[in-house]
Amino acid sequence: MLRSSADAPLNRRWLLLFALLAAPAAQAQSLLSLQQAAMRCFNGGSRADCSAAMGISHQLKNRADDANQLRCYTALLGLESRLSMAMQGTGSLDRDHSSLKETFFECQALNPS
Repeated sequence: MLRSSADAPLNRRWLLLFALLAAPAAQAQSLLSLQQAAMRCFNGGSRADCSAAMGISHQLKNRADDANQLRCYTALLGLESRLSMAMQGTGSLDRDHSSLKETFFECQALNPS
């Protein structure tokens, strides 16, 4: 079935609506997603696990910056340094977990209520 060009704006509207409805759920899970990806990275996961954790952290840093949550932003910077060290195989599991715990604590305000 061929679609007319008149269907294109309608399709874009549905995609936009879906994106808007999915955004709160994604934001609520992003801190938990960071925790899970970072744990995989710290526990000998693949480079992809570490890269995923870095990507989530970057998104959270943007949100922390927008919300003026400087303690969270700083904790995320520290966590990213631990993730980088884990990627190089020079991390310390105790320090890695401590940094993750601190980040989770400092960034709780980013989770919607």
